[in-house]
Amino acid sequence: MTRSRMHAAIALGSLLIVGGFVAFLPPVPPASAQSQAQRICREQGIRPDTEGYEFCLSQATRALEWGEPGLARGFARVALDARDACMGYGLQPQTSGFRACIERETYARGLLVYANDQPNYGPQIADHP
Repeated sequence: MTRSRMHAAIALGSLLIVGGFVAFLPPVPPASAQSQAQRICREQGIRPDTEGYEFCLSQATRALEWGEPGLARGFARVALDARDACMGYGLQPQTSGFRACIERETYARGLLVYANDQPNYGPQIADHP
């Protein structure tokens, strides 16, 4: 056996051993809805220390638990838009007026997210015997 054939046999054997090992590894558990929501909020530019983060986190988590990632991203966008709107009104972060503005804006803008979302109907109770 030549040297190149021996190296090829060693490489192929190693590849088969590693492939067999990987095939029997346990599956990676999916990320929790809350950790996915945290990632979505951060991707939108909403940090944990800013106003609107709690709204973003709670609504995005709920939407992900429902299996609606698009809705989760919509709520993250709502939190960012509400924060920008309140800052545009001249309110200073970390004040009670700013927090009240965030609550009003997220509520009103959140209603629009629900209104724009297409309903996803599950099995109807009347269809069951």
